[in-house]
Order: sequence, then C-alpha cells, then structure tokens
Amino acid sequence: VVPREKKGYLLEHLLEEGNIRRAVVFTKTKFGAERLGKKLNNAGITAESIHGDKAQNARKRALARFKDAQA
Repeated sequence: VVPREKKGYLLEHLLEEGNIRRAVVFTKTKFGAERLGKKLNNAGITAESIHGDKAQNARKRALARFKDAQA
C-alpha cells in the first residue's frame, strides 16, 4: 500500500528505473489523469491522458501513438 501523495513519485521512479517501455495507468478521476499526465511530462516521461472530456479524435490519436510506441 502506497500513500496517495507518494503514488506519483513511485510511478515516475518505476517508469524511469524499471524496464518499462509502455504502460497504461488508470486513475480515479479525469482531473487526476490530467494532473498525472502533466507531472510525468514535466519529469521528461512522455504521457497522454485519455478520458471522456477529450474529443474522440484526440483519444484515437493518443491510442494510435501508444500502439505505435510513440507515447
């Protein structure tokens, strides 16, 4: 169990230090997805959020980039 305030740091560490090339991370809220995506991008980790408030074409582009290993 990881305290909420440390989950972002742990994820960042795992993505940087682990042998993880691509990952899907689920969040509880749309706001949390946006916040996590910005935090990871600020840390130099390419990330995109996908949620119901995004336009369908933006979600499709993000999924295509993930599939093609560009995100």
